[in-house]
Amino acid sequence: MARNPGHFKATLKKTSSRICSIYTTKSKTSRTGKLLLIISCLVTSLILALLLFLALIFPFKCGYTASMAATGAFWLCITIAMCISQRVRCFATLFLMSIGLKQGKSLLIMAGTVAGLFLNIRNILSNLKGLAKSMLCTVEAKLVSINQPPLSNYIKMLKWVGQQLKNYLPSGGWGTYLVNFSTETKVDSQNFTDKMAEAERALNQTAESVLAVIDTVSSAGKTVSPVLGVVLLIILTALYLKSFRSDPEHNNTFITRSFIKYDENQRLQGKPSVFPLNKKESKRYITVPSASFTRKEAIAMLKFSIPIITHSLAWVFFVGVDALLYWIIMTLRKHLEELKPLHVPVGVNLKQDRIILGVVQNEGRINRNFSYDVHIFENKCLPEPELWLYKSLVPLSVIFGLLLLLVLVSSKMDQLRLLVSEQFFSDQAEERIAVLHAKILNRRARRKVQTPQVALKSFTTQLQFWFPIFFRHDQSHLENMT
Repeated sequence: MARNPGHFKATLKKTSSRICSIYTTKSKTSRTGKLLLIISCLVTSLILALLLFLALIFPFKCGYTASMAATGAFWLCITIAMCISQRVRCFATLFLMSIGLKQGKSLLIMAGTVAGLFLNIRNILSNLKGLAKSMLCTVEAKLVSINQPPLSNYIKMLKWVGQQLKNYLPSGGWGTYLVNFSTETKVDSQNFTDKMAEAERALNQTAESVLAVIDTVSSAGKTVSPVLGVVLLIILTALYLKSFRSDPEHNNTFITRSFIKYDENQRLQGKPSVFPLNKKESKRYITVPSASFTRKEAIAMLKFSIPIITHSLAWVFFVGVDALLYWIIMTLRKHLEELKPLHVPVGVNLKQDRIILGVVQNEGRINRNFSYDVHIFENKCLPEPELWLYKSLVPLSVIFGLLLLLVLVSSKMDQLRLLVSEQFFSDQAEERIAVLHAKILNRRARRKVQTPQVALKSFTTQLQFWFPIFFRHDQSHLENMT
């Protein structure tokens, strides 16, 4: 029982090493090797097919049937190509790895801009539209209050006056007086109503046009940005493979285990060796794989994170504006709800006279009071803002976390990409090792410490160049001797 875990571990390591060797080489293998190659190609192509399926479902919003058909055809074609060509296998592996590099960063930044920035701008415009609509609603309500309460009270007052006249006018004497008092109210506000309708129509058209532009830009960003990112990723991966195979000096600053073996063979053959490296060379040439971060890698990580910082500041700004506008509208709504309506009293003093046989008899004055309330802001017109922070902060937080992870592993991805490329193209890897070995030796030869005589001669030559007056006598003496 004690040997089973160790035996299983050794078997797993041997199998994985064999699969890696079959996957990265183009030599002919047995039936078992071909089967393992097909399985490994199926797994790699399945990952690529799943990425294509997700791209078709979410950014392009294709149907499940069409997406499944396109994904299945792509999976079959890429599997066949990977089983036939070693370059396709290397390209597919580097493509998957490069998603976590700058192209993956660009895609995540674009996704954050589309998911967070446009959502907050849309919510800001929606809240501003609601605030404007509440103001229009209040003005319309004021129009109704102008048409109804004061005039209705005034009509009641006139009716009361007519009733008083009818009661006190004599029916006998010189004749009979009949009082037929009727009123009809009419407020000419058609122009005002038309202006309000025109303002509301203009507001709706402006808001709809702005929201349509935002939706168009957002949908275009969701559709176009993944396509451009993938195309750019394919081009850069192809350029990297081309430079790795054709230019041995391109980004050739990493010291691998193969380089260490090569240097050891050089030393055993009595040829110059580069190990151990001095302090400057250790900083210039990175030994891979390594878990520590060098100064060069820290600078690269800082450069990698500059676009992330700038875009994050833009996200925070628009999220803050959205939250601030929501807080302002909610505070305004709260204070408007607390306002009490204005009480407007209307007092009418009438002089009461009694007419008997044409003689007017004064009987004093009669007070008649009316009042009505005026609401400064109608409750039904209070603004109701919305806050979409949960819609934007959740995806932005996930995207920001992934970007931080990319910042940490970005420098190590270059090392892993180099190791993978060396596994696929061993001949080019040996050529790069020889070029790097010769480069280090040449740098050492140029920086070799000079002898004291050569150093003194060089120093004297520099003094003669900068201070020729001190060497004029010596030069004339030498001329006289000649």
